[in-house]
Amino acid sequence: MATITTSTLSNEVKTYYDKVFLKRAEYELICKEGGQMRTHSQNEGKTIWFNRYTPLSSTPANCALSEGESPAVCSITAANVSAVLAEYGATIKISKFLTLTSIDKNNAEKIAVVGQHMGEVMNEIVRNELDNSTARYGNGSNVSTVATSDTLTGAELRRVVQLLEVAKAPTYEDSTFIGKFAPQTKTSLLLDSTWLNAKTYSDVRKLYNGEMGELYQVRCLLNKNPNSSSGAIGTSASGVTVYHNYIHGAEAFGCFDLEGDKPKLDIVTNSVDSGNPAGRFSLASWSGSYVAKMLNSTWSYVLKTPGAA
Repeated sequence: MATITTSTLSNEVKTYYDKVFLKRAEYELICKEGGQMRTHSQNEGKTIWFNRYTPLSSTPANCALSEGESPAVCSITAANVSAVLAEYGATIKISKFLTLTSIDKNNAEKIAVVGQHMGEVMNEIVRNELDNSTARYGNGSNVSTVATSDTLTGAELRRVVQLLEVAKAPTYEDSTFIGKFAPQTKTSLLLDSTWLNAKTYSDVRKLYNGEMGELYQVRCLLNKNPNSSSGAIGTSASGVTVYHNYIHGAEAFGCFDLEGDKPKLDIVTNSVDSGNPAGRFSLASWSGSYVAKMLNSTWSYVLKTPGAA
């Protein structure tokens, strides 16, 4: 008996499964928001190369012209940046008995769990790459002096925006930066008097996944699966957990998949073959090729702060 997958299911069932799967996956995909999104062409290797160009000098004296003469030739310098695609995936087994007796009709909730798993894995891939941003601790501290009082504040957000502007980080189309914040650190932002809830935006704009609102030129997203690390409280031996928040401009990082192998859902439904001779189970899998890459770390900050009290 031939293997039955989502590609051979009826269009109605396939569409249903894909919607359930993708809805949960997209809900978890927060860290990719604002990154360059590209698809790598087939048969062109697994390494993606970029040129990161250095801005030309903007000193007026270097650009002064004598009457009747052409501008001098300037050299453009660039650094190569590479990213290597890798394969990811997971499979769950669903027994025929469970399918026939469960209140989870058509295994919709189980498909959603698979989608959530894909979203979380891909979110962590991007999150871990964002940790290569320029590091900063709350209140201007460092890893050896950060204290529980060095929490995330609007003042710290203003400082990071200033640092991004000094680095000439490009903003997004609406002249804002994007921030991704841990649940443990967002409280003080919401209490700031200038906080603008996303539900009250006066202009029409597309909301990012997980968007909470805007503060000091930063559109704030909630990343429910943050990284964390340990720092010292003063010179004592006791440690304090700091959570990683990311604030970046446009073009700071990129996310890339592969043509013909984009992360997606596949289902094998109770098919009888040598691996399942009695057709007693179905398989639901996600798999695909993916990579995230920091393209310019000076245009992205990882702000490490303790959780709010």
